[in-house]
Amino acid sequence: MEEDTEYLKLPLEDRCIHKLWKARLSGYEECTKHFPKIVDERSPEFNKFAPLMKKFVTDSNAVAQEKALEAVLAYVENAHVAGRTAGDVTNGIVQKCLAAPKRGTQEKALEVILMYCEIEKYEVVQEELMKGFTQKNPKVVAASVRAVTTALREFGPKVMNPKPLIKQMHTLLEDRDKNVREESKKMVIEMYRWIRQALKPQMSSLKPVQIQELEAEFDKLGNEKVVQTRFLRSQQDLKAKMEAQGDEEEEEDEEVEPDAPELDPFEFMEPVDILSKLPKDFYEKAEATKWKDRKEAVDLLLPLTQNPKLESGDYHDLMKVLKKIIGKDSNVMIVAVAAQCLTGLAKGLKKKFSPFALSFTETILEKFKEKKVNVVSALRDAIDAVFQATNIEAIQETVSGALANKNPQVKAETAAFLSRAFCYCTPTVFNKKLLKVYITDLVKTLNESDPTVRDNSAMALGVMLKVVGEKQLMVFIGEVENLKMQKIKEAADKAELKVKISAPKAKKPAPKKEAPPPAAEPPPSTTAPPKKVIKAGVKPGASSAGPAKGKKRLKGGGGGGGGGAGGGVLEECTEAELSIEDAVEKASEVLPEDVVSGVTDANWKTRLAAVESFGNTIQTLDRSEIPCQALVRVLAQKPGFKDNNFQVLKLRLEALKNLAENSDFTRRSGEVCIQDLVEKLGDPKNGSLCGEVLMTIAEAAKLQWVGPEVMTRAFEQKSPKIQEMALKWLSDAITDFGFVLQPKALIGDIKKALAHTNPGVRTAGISLCGTIYLYMGATLRVFFEDEKPALLQQIDSEFEKMNGTSPPAPTRGLNRGSSTENDDDADDVDSGPAVINVQDLVPRTNISDQLTSTLFTELADKNWKVRNEALQKVSNIISEAKFIKGDISELPTALCARMMDTNKNLALEALRLTASLSAALGPNCKPHTRNIVPGMLAALGDSKQNIRQQALSTLNSWVEQTGLKETVDGEVFADALKSGSPFLKSELFLWMAEKLKDAPPKSVNKEELHACTQYLFMALEDRNADVRKGANEAVLPFMIHLGYDGMVKHTNKVKPSSKNTVMQALEKAKPNLPAKPQPKPKAAAGGGTGRGAAAAAAERPQASAPAAGRGAAAGVKKGLRAPSATRTYERYWGSGSSRKDQEEVDTSPLLQVNNLKQQRASDEQRLRVLRWDFTTPRQEFITQLKDQMTAAGLNRQLMSNMFHQDFKFHIKAIDALNEDLNSNLPACIANLDLVLKWLTIRFFDTNPSVIMKAMDYLQQVFQCVSEEGYHLLDLEAYSFLPFLVTKFGDPKDAIRGPARNIAKLICNIYPASKVSPYMMDGLKAKNARQRAECLEAMGNLIEVYGMSVCQPSPGVALKEIAKQIADRDNSVRNAALNALVQVYFREGEKVFKLVGNLSDKDMSLLEERIKRAAKNRPVIKKPPVEPEVPTVRGGGASGRANRVIPTPAQPAPVITREREGADGATGGEQSSLLKSRFGMRNQQQQQSSANANAPFKIDYGLIEKLLEDNDTTERPQYKIEEIPDMNSLLNYKPVCPTPASRLTRPGFTATSRPVSSGAQIDTEGAAQAINLVISQVATPDANTVITALSQLDEVLQSEERSTQLAPHIDQLLILATLQYRLVLNTKMANPNVNKEECIKIYRSLTNCLMMIFNNKQLGTQATRDVLRDVVHVLINILLDPRLAQLEDGPQIIRAINVLVVRIVEKAQFTHVFSALLKLLHESVGSGGGCKFTELVMKCNWKVIRILPTRSNDLDLDQILLDVHNFLVAYPVNTWAERPSDTPLRTIKTVIHTLCKVYGTNILSHFSKIENAQGSELHKYLTKTLKKPKTEDDGGVGDSNRLAAAQVTSDSAESVKSPKRLSKTAHNTLSEIFRKIGSKENTKEGLIQLYEFKQKHPEADIEPFLRKSSQFFQNYIERGLKRVEMERQAEGKVAASQASENGSNSAGPLASIQVPDTANFNMNELVAQFKSIAARAGFDNTYIDTAVKDICSAENKGSGERLDISEYIKTLSSDYGIEQNKEQFSSHDQ
Repeated sequence: MEEDTEYLKLPLEDRCIHKLWKARLSGYEECTKHFPKIVDERSPEFNKFAPLMKKFVTDSNAVAQEKALEAVLAYVENAHVAGRTAGDVTNGIVQKCLAAPKRGTQEKALEVILMYCEIEKYEVVQEELMKGFTQKNPKVVAASVRAVTTALREFGPKVMNPKPLIKQMHTLLEDRDKNVREESKKMVIEMYRWIRQALKPQMSSLKPVQIQELEAEFDKLGNEKVVQTRFLRSQQDLKAKMEAQGDEEEEEDEEVEPDAPELDPFEFMEPVDILSKLPKDFYEKAEATKWKDRKEAVDLLLPLTQNPKLESGDYHDLMKVLKKIIGKDSNVMIVAVAAQCLTGLAKGLKKKFSPFALSFTETILEKFKEKKVNVVSALRDAIDAVFQATNIEAIQETVSGALANKNPQVKAETAAFLSRAFCYCTPTVFNKKLLKVYITDLVKTLNESDPTVRDNSAMALGVMLKVVGEKQLMVFIGEVENLKMQKIKEAADKAELKVKISAPKAKKPAPKKEAPPPAAEPPPSTTAPPKKVIKAGVKPGASSAGPAKGKKRLKGGGGGGGGGAGGGVLEECTEAELSIEDAVEKASEVLPEDVVSGVTDANWKTRLAAVESFGNTIQTLDRSEIPCQALVRVLAQKPGFKDNNFQVLKLRLEALKNLAENSDFTRRSGEVCIQDLVEKLGDPKNGSLCGEVLMTIAEAAKLQWVGPEVMTRAFEQKSPKIQEMALKWLSDAITDFGFVLQPKALIGDIKKALAHTNPGVRTAGISLCGTIYLYMGATLRVFFEDEKPALLQQIDSEFEKMNGTSPPAPTRGLNRGSSTENDDDADDVDSGPAVINVQDLVPRTNISDQLTSTLFTELADKNWKVRNEALQKVSNIISEAKFIKGDISELPTALCARMMDTNKNLALEALRLTASLSAALGPNCKPHTRNIVPGMLAALGDSKQNIRQQALSTLNSWVEQTGLKETVDGEVFADALKSGSPFLKSELFLWMAEKLKDAPPKSVNKEELHACTQYLFMALEDRNADVRKGANEAVLPFMIHLGYDGMVKHTNKVKPSSKNTVMQALEKAKPNLPAKPQPKPKAAAGGGTGRGAAAAAAERPQASAPAAGRGAAAGVKKGLRAPSATRTYERYWGSGSSRKDQEEVDTSPLLQVNNLKQQRASDEQRLRVLRWDFTTPRQEFITQLKDQMTAAGLNRQLMSNMFHQDFKFHIKAIDALNEDLNSNLPACIANLDLVLKWLTIRFFDTNPSVIMKAMDYLQQVFQCVSEEGYHLLDLEAYSFLPFLVTKFGDPKDAIRGPARNIAKLICNIYPASKVSPYMMDGLKAKNARQRAECLEAMGNLIEVYGMSVCQPSPGVALKEIAKQIADRDNSVRNAALNALVQVYFREGEKVFKLVGNLSDKDMSLLEERIKRAAKNRPVIKKPPVEPEVPTVRGGGASGRANRVIPTPAQPAPVITREREGADGATGGEQSSLLKSRFGMRNQQQQQSSANANAPFKIDYGLIEKLLEDNDTTERPQYKIEEIPDMNSLLNYKPVCPTPASRLTRPGFTATSRPVSSGAQIDTEGAAQAINLVISQVATPDANTVITALSQLDEVLQSEERSTQLAPHIDQLLILATLQYRLVLNTKMANPNVNKEECIKIYRSLTNCLMMIFNNKQLGTQATRDVLRDVVHVLINILLDPRLAQLEDGPQIIRAINVLVVRIVEKAQFTHVFSALLKLLHESVGSGGGCKFTELVMKCNWKVIRILPTRSNDLDLDQILLDVHNFLVAYPVNTWAERPSDTPLRTIKTVIHTLCKVYGTNILSHFSKIENAQGSELHKYLTKTLKKPKTEDDGGVGDSNRLAAAQVTSDSAESVKSPKRLSKTAHNTLSEIFRKIGSKENTKEGLIQLYEFKQKHPEADIEPFLRKSSQFFQNYIERGLKRVEMERQAEGKVAASQASENGSNSAGPLASIQVPDTANFNMNELVAQFKSIAARAGFDNTYIDTAVKDICSAENKGSGERLDISEYIKTLSSDYGIEQNKEQFSSHDQ
């Protein structure tokens, strides 16, 4: 019992493979229940069971097996990965289940098989089932056949392919087992149900008895309709459609019948190779002179060609023979038989016959002149068969020539052939051009005298009428007699089309749609032609007019130019011309009489008022009420548009423009005014408005009419200005309307312009050439080759500018709307402006007469010299003709043979000749492609590299002319790959990969690719490495067009041993497939109009709105919120419905949040990838961007749209990004560099709509990221800003304006000083508009941000700006002058020095501009610096305590405020101003103290930006005395000694102010005062900073008052750090700033921080991140080389050095330790300088040294977390590649020291580390704790001895041995002496040596000194004495501090040591004191006074000796002198 239930405890998958069948049974049953419960079909749970599925179906226990099949069925239904198991499971089912003894097992096995078919794995299933046909067990065979039959019955032949089954049919029906034969018979009957007659030809191999039996069964089936009963997952829409149809049989017939397969019996036939069966002497006999031999040859050929399907091969020689016989043989019997042979060949080869179709069509049509009936009949059959291999467009030129033949029989037979050929055509085949050509030719033959020709022509036109419809045909048929028209219609009725035309289906719902409108439409009483005129002339809005108006419009409203219908064909204008009297009469109906008469009045004011009233009146009229022609004629009355008053003329032009826009303006109206408008084009005031009016008229009356009219009338004028402006106008018009003009006349006008004497006209003509070049390309140059060389050079240079630029999309001339009555009948004829094929305009030469048979014979001659001469002749013919027609006879075939010539030079020449032939033929290359491409492909296989390169070049030139689809066709490429050399395969696969990768889907022939796929798979395992490489490159491009499933289908033909390799290649390429663009939504049923489609689109979001429910309403309340990524996806690209579509659809967010941006920046900085810098985007940049986007996880569909060739998809991508912006801003920021790079590529697009969309999006992006507080990276800036600057020069203001705004927005997130260099680079551009915009931007930057934007220095930048004053462009000059005016406003007269030497002219311009600008804006000039005069400020009535007040060194605008009586000033306004400047929140008067203690946060970037602008005149300046008095605010009465003995700071005066007893300020006031004073520390004014710090010093010196600073320490340190940075980065770099000012700020800041960290209560308040910033900036100052070069720089460096040490010792130990570890982490990661990292490490060493004494203050968990983070970021194994591993050794020393101090307790402090057990830190700690400690290193390994020596020098006791030092001591001494010998670390070394001697008095250092010079020994002795004196002084100071209640104020003078002896020299002490005071900036005159006071006090004493050091200490304490003691203690020079 235990054994039975034990397995229930096992996991489900283990039970399913248990050895007990009951366990397995239990597992299967649970699986059956478990699988349907899993909601996600891609759940990992399914993956666990995939390998077990075959074991399920092959279970040995019958009961368990049946349950297993149920589980497998549930698995296949629910699991996405089930498809992978199809092969193995089906194989197992065939082997074990289909023939199982249990009936239930068989049925369930069959269900599983059918389910695999349903999930799209039917090919694998069929393959495995057919393997069962070969099994030895007949039961398995019969069951396999039965399964196939069932699948075929339920799914149909599209799923179960009958072709392989037909091949097995004979074998199965002959099987010895009866059951097999019966099941096979059922399978055959089932196949017949689906494919009907296509099966019977394949039954010829069966026995007659079997055929008879099957025929009887077939008859029983009758004509029953077969319907698919089970559907694939991808066919669920078809299933729903069929279910919806229900019992409606008619609809079912229409909808389901097309889905029933119509299979061609040809597909099931086996091809026959007839070429190998031809006799060896066949070709000799076929070309023999005796007719009997020729007859014998064709008679032998005839039975071979009767095979229904022929094997493909090289038929060129055979076709050549047949063509010669049919065309030239005189024996009609032979011709007839040859025609029959040709018929058989064409039918047997089908599409493979297409290379020969065109040449045979020409030959047969010409041979129709033969009168023998049997010959003509055979030729008819032949040409009909040949036509099946070509198309009606390819033979058009040949047929047109035959219809023009003089022989009427040829015409008649050609027309009859066309009537038969048209029966195989569909309406889509006949484009407008093709219709026009065929109809024109047939209408001509319709009027022939021969009745047969007429009848056949009528028959052909009748068939065409039935195919395309009457509407399409009547446009081109013109005037035809009624009798002939009746014949055509009769022929149309009799015609029987051979193809199904889908047009009638679209008309089915039409009656429903057209039922309502007839009531509103005019009665159909007009004939067809007038209806067409109405359609062309009626404008939108006229449809609402009633029937009466419709009739009126019919008489006079038909506009010849209106509407935009008709394309390039201009119809006659039917509007009647009005006389002036009629015009005035009609105008009077809508205008007042005074207006009609006033427009011609002699007084210009009267005319002005009348025309103004005219314009206002017509604006109030409806379109249908405006008599346009009448009003135009009234407006044009004398003086009309030649009015001399420019104001009146302007109003006339505006009125005319209004009429053209808002009325039915026709050519008749245009004829009235166009002459006058052209004459006014040169008008300086109204010329531009004239151009706009002409544009509007062109839009109303068609540019096709207005353009030639303007040019004709312009060149009739004498004024060259008019001609120049007309040419420019036409250039702009072509850009706006597209190229809709006929170029022949246009080119004539351009030639007139080029020959003009006026240079402006010539330039305008050349510019117009460039515009037309965008549309015509290099073909245009042919028309100008006869021009002069100099002029031709100018034209060529203009063409070069346009190279690579695509023509912009037209913005004018599009249909304004479409009439609702014609929406259903919209077609190509009326759809818009006709597209002109410029190739049709090129004059072409017919060279067929020069290509004689002799020439072709020479091309095939055995002598290579003769062949060479023939090639030269052909080359000369082509070069002389330049452009040739398509009739080139057999030249392609001859050249094809020469490209494979054994003489390589001839082959090379033939390839070059073919390339030139393609250029000469142009689009006429298409018919010859299949004859000539095989030669190019054969040349690709040549062993010589130059041949292969030329072959590739020729192939590319051919593809340019014909297109990829026509080139890769007819299995030509497949045949080449089948028998090609390795060279051919490698080159061709690479070529195909390149071409297919970016080819649109419809531009590729997929049939040809399918044919090449099997050879691609074979090449994947080719022995040649280049072939394999090329094949691997081609896999993805093939898959892009064929799809993954389409490629997998071909793996069935691959050898089993190779299948694994092929599948690996396919799987590798599959993830890189681009997302397929979603199909456009179809219009509503019934051929809805555009309006209906829009309404349907609008209904979709509304339908989904109710589903949102209350959640949607709640979402709206939350504010701006964009849709989710999935909804955004569905909105822009739709959503897939089928299973396959859902697998390929990428519903992920458009942009992913990731951390890859820094890596991309690093890669680009290290040149691992291409730097984003180019003039035009090359393919490698685009590929790199695609790769980066893929790695960043961008949505595949978004990427597909981004890199689509159609600009509309680019707009979709931008719209999607814009909508995603607000909801996914972090992702946008994470990928901002990629988005900006892609948008820079779009900047190079010529379509303005894309660029404007991009500009709008960029403004939104930068606005959002600015609000988010994001700072732009340098990577993003240099990848974007240079390209943005180029848009400053865009001709469209709609692009320039946003570009300027974007540049301003960028300054909010990127320093303006870094933006300005990009603007300066823009000055190098040739585009004057760009230079002007950049100069304007520089002016704005200087105005807003000050002189700091002038980089690299103001002098260099301003000199460059000043150069632009001499520019020839006026806007550039003005912008440069304006920028310099802004500098003048900042710097005053200094601007003249900064701009350098200018010419007199430029200088006068600048002076004049400054003088003019100064009138509008006063300039604050900086007066010369005057000596500072100390001033005394009395307390007065304000009651404020007296204090030292510095006088400003120079005047500045002062913001004054009124004092508030005797209660004192509140300082509220001042406080709010300061706080608002630094972004601090205004505190309320009643704010609690708790809020005052809140953490202080400040934006460094914002403050630095504000501080950069030091000289902005608008910034409020403050008097120093306005700062609130800290003494009064903190309720403290200062101790004021007598002025006689006080040392006063230079520049300040000491005065006494009585303290008001009533000035008691509470704690809140004190907090506000402290905040206000601290805020002054960050101001850019040095005096303000020093004064604020002096007040803080006063507070810090008092222990009671200093405690009030405790909550503000972080705030103070942040602003101090900011001031340090300001001085370091800005003031030290600015040559105009006095460096003494920098020294003073450094000194004051350092002293203040020193006092903070000397105070234990205050120093420990600093937090970790603040300490990190402080130490970071202090180390940067220490490394600043500029500081050391200043006079007092070394003292500052020493003081800061001491400050850093003090911070390390006095700050909260955990905070400072963590901060230093973090700093070390960052310095290693940022690749900072090695010197910086070294100093950070020294700080860490200092911490390590004091760690044993501070272990109680340490948060060990935090320190271990920091060490852990370091080791995670920089693992130990990565340090081998670094130049130095000292940082790692430092971290290891930290770990060792922590282990030494804490021991094993350290292992319990991992609370902040996740997964600590497996970390490197844990391993290292465990290892260290286990390692025994050694005597030498104290437990520290050899790798860390250097750092350990520094650590253990304090704590470890050396072995006391007077004779020999320990190893550790010896190493320590060596390191100490090395430091003493280095210049930077001398003092540190001496201090360490002193400490070493103190701790090791027995140590003998004589051996170390003995090796050095005497000078060095003396230097060390002096240094040790100096250190000893300093230590003694420190001891005394500490003692005095302890005696004075712990005061921390040690002034800078306290370091002066006065020996306590009776005979010290006072003069020496005073001299030393004066020297130090002078360096500190004090006035020495006050020192003399102090000395006198000291002496007098000594004399008055009772003999006691006064200690001067104590007195000096008191002075420094009382007066708050801001120097710290450390900076002077080492002053011993």
